[in-house]
Amino acid sequence: MTTPKSRPIIVKDGFLIKDTPFDSPVEYRIQKSCIWERRINNSGKLIDSKGKDSRIKNKIEREEFLIIGFDSEYKTPNYSLSNYEIKEGLGKYEVLSYQFYSRSFEESEWCGILIPEKGERISFGQFILFALLKGIESGDLREIPESIYLVGHFTRADVPAFSDFHDLTSYLGNVRNTFVSIDQFIPLKIQFSETEFVEIKIYLRDTMLLSPANTKKLSDLGELVGTNKVVLDEDPTKELFYKKNMDLMRDQNWDLFKKYALVDAEICVRYILKIMEEFFKATGKRKVPVTLTSIGIELLLKSWKDDLGLDKDTILGNEIVHERTYNKKLGWFLKTKKEVPIAEVYWFKDFVTETYHGGRNEQFWFGPGFEDEWTDFDLSGAYPTAMALIGKPDWENIFVSKRLDDYKANELGFAYVNFKFPKHTRYPTLPVRTENGLIFPLEDMSYCSTPEIEVARSLGAIIRVRHGVIVPTDKSVKIFGHFISECIKKRRLFPKKSIDALFWKELSNSTYGKTAQGLREKRVFDLREKNTQRLPESRITNPYFASYITSFVRATLGEIINSIPNDKMIFNATTDGFLTNATADEIERATYGLLSRMFGSSRESLTGQFEVVEIKHKIRKPLGWRTRGQATLIAGEKKEEDKSFHIVLAKGGIYTKNYWDLEGTNNEIVDLFFNRTPETTIDIESKTGVRDMVFHDADLVEKYITKRLNMEFDWKRGPNSVIEIDEYAHLAFSTRPWNSFEDFETVKRVWEEYTNDGNRCLKTIEDFSEFSKYAEAKMGTDKAGQKYLKRKDGDLNKLKLSLCNAYRVRTAGFDDIGKIPHKDFSQILNECGVPCKPEHLDYSKKRPFKLNDVPRTIAVLKAMKELKKHFPKLDQNSILSNRRLNSTFTESFVRKDVFTDRLTSPK
Repeated sequence: MTTPKSRPIIVKDGFLIKDTPFDSPVEYRIQKSCIWERRINNSGKLIDSKGKDSRIKNKIEREEFLIIGFDSEYKTPNYSLSNYEIKEGLGKYEVLSYQFYSRSFEESEWCGILIPEKGERISFGQFILFALLKGIESGDLREIPESIYLVGHFTRADVPAFSDFHDLTSYLGNVRNTFVSIDQFIPLKIQFSETEFVEIKIYLRDTMLLSPANTKKLSDLGELVGTNKVVLDEDPTKELFYKKNMDLMRDQNWDLFKKYALVDAEICVRYILKIMEEFFKATGKRKVPVTLTSIGIELLLKSWKDDLGLDKDTILGNEIVHERTYNKKLGWFLKTKKEVPIAEVYWFKDFVTETYHGGRNEQFWFGPGFEDEWTDFDLSGAYPTAMALIGKPDWENIFVSKRLDDYKANELGFAYVNFKFPKHTRYPTLPVRTENGLIFPLEDMSYCSTPEIEVARSLGAIIRVRHGVIVPTDKSVKIFGHFISECIKKRRLFPKKSIDALFWKELSNSTYGKTAQGLREKRVFDLREKNTQRLPESRITNPYFASYITSFVRATLGEIINSIPNDKMIFNATTDGFLTNATADEIERATYGLLSRMFGSSRESLTGQFEVVEIKHKIRKPLGWRTRGQATLIAGEKKEEDKSFHIVLAKGGIYTKNYWDLEGTNNEIVDLFFNRTPETTIDIESKTGVRDMVFHDADLVEKYITKRLNMEFDWKRGPNSVIEIDEYAHLAFSTRPWNSFEDFETVKRVWEEYTNDGNRCLKTIEDFSEFSKYAEAKMGTDKAGQKYLKRKDGDLNKLKLSLCNAYRVRTAGFDDIGKIPHKDFSQILNECGVPCKPEHLDYSKKRPFKLNDVPRTIAVLKAMKELKKHFPKLDQNSILSNRRLNSTFTESFVRKDVFTDRLTSPK
């Protein structure tokens, strides 16, 4: 990464502030002609109009800083812009105000709001100067700080409001699509003459990155710190209108506008002070971290050192090496230190990285489900609980093993295996990675870790280890256990939804992600390089830990869902949770397995309570269409303390216009599903991203793209039993695992070919039947034979061409047949179910006869049986493909199960 030159942003005293009359709808305006009556000299001292020193001092030698919460109000265009309009430079908003709320190290507080002239913007430095001068004017700022923490909420919205935004990007980083200072500060020099200036280091922070999960809104943070956002109108519709038209609010109700704007900036300060307080209590450091996960890493490293007496390199398997690099500018070699894996860790690092996968995400039912008591369960504290199982690794004694018995669930082991589950297995547990995520077939090859191997063996899978490594561990020393246990203990000292409790919960839950950061290709836009860069590893990235943790969560989930009685359904699985109609007693019995007991024991060591699963939602009837695509047809009982308890909703990436009301959003998704057509499109509205801002000078405005609605099945599993439900006039089917990766890959490719013109969706039995014929025809031939298969009756069309060619050259059983008129030959084919016209025999002259070119579909086999009556010597084995029919689709029309039987009979 190229580090920009340390060239400070300079603001000169040509920018000055003037008070305006009270009856004006603004308090401060940019007035280039006015003069501020006081100056600051280069020692940071304020000089009054008589030339005497004031009380202001610049004590840069102490760890003192100023916190400035900042915000802007703006008016975006009244419509969403297209990508073309964004590229044309039209993605701009009108800046209505800049506001700040400041708190000094001495705990003095002041605030201010500045209104630019219409169409004008101020620079970053001018805004900082405005905040400082307001503090000086009020007497609240007694020392010019060396450092400032500038804090906003979702800074991607407000930083582009500064006129010198593009200069700022050289000093900023892009974290989760918002702007922060990562590894350097923004240098600001306030210059008053050729010799008088003050230099300040400014660190940009975003409260969104420091917010616990599910509390990302500024209103949520306001509630946590007791400073509620200002309500513009009690009517939610009017409230939303004013938020989109703040220019009207400013002109019609200046006092309310001002209060609303300043409180937003105040909430940022109040929240960041609370985070600083928690961080100081935990680490003894008085600073504002970039993210909550970075706090977690600090505490984890401290725990390793103080509680376990171990250094980071010992636990992670690293060592420090010294390198000499030549510096052209200096003209000599420089010595540098670098952290690298020790030899034993390095040898197997890439292999183990292959065994690292994400969560198990599958939809096990397509369409409307049946009414029952459906419960959404999650593993209790899934990832922290799995982390707490890992013992202290003995990296220097890693060993290679092909011995299956070495791969126990409590061992830190990783393998590449061949596997085959029994045919009756409902939910195989060994992952196979594809371009479309993980699938879990009955047989194939898998990069995996010991927990999933253990569960697979318990399900009767035959496994052969082709390559694998075991890391011996000291199981008496749980390297993450003490840290997680302390986080949970401190969390329980506070009320359940207090900021303190949420702070500690987030630390324990989010630290896992840092062990996996940078292992998989994930690219982010780099503001300094102006291109995408691979997300770097964190300070605790370790593929051995990341692989085992995720494997244990998938394995525990897999063990539980395979222990559910066969007459109960798993509707879907999402990372560490599943939706089922199993009873509480059945779930309890399903958690008696080895992995569940290990999980519960780990949970008990952390919390004092043996627990495996917890209830998240309860509903009466679900709707599902694909991975992370579920909605609720009949809601469950409402709970006052949990507003979402009665509804399961995962939109699967679909944008909805209704986003503030859960019931309304759910209804919108349900309507989209049942009323969709092959031509249905949705306008996906989003905000301009970092790239748009850098390359197209855009602000944060609404943009849209139009795309075809996709609420079809993702084929991670095959259809088991298909029906059509009269109540909804819609298709539904249960699923079964694919036999192998090849089955999934073929069907996925065939589905993409089948829908490449967009004119297909699965809503009726007829829709499903047409696709099943096409899919089985494709799956019944090799790739060469698939080339000219039509979407409709492609198998019979192939048979017609092959028969015409064979008859023309007198092969495949037509050797002894005399000449038959084209009209009569075509009539025989038609009578046997093969559509044919006389001229098709003429067309056959253009193509040679190909052996084994016709798929063995049900329709083809039926036609061949009839043709044998007319041509007894017809050689079926010369015409039909050697591939046997994969009858997954065909059998789903006649195969029944207990779940489809609970709905209606197949049509």
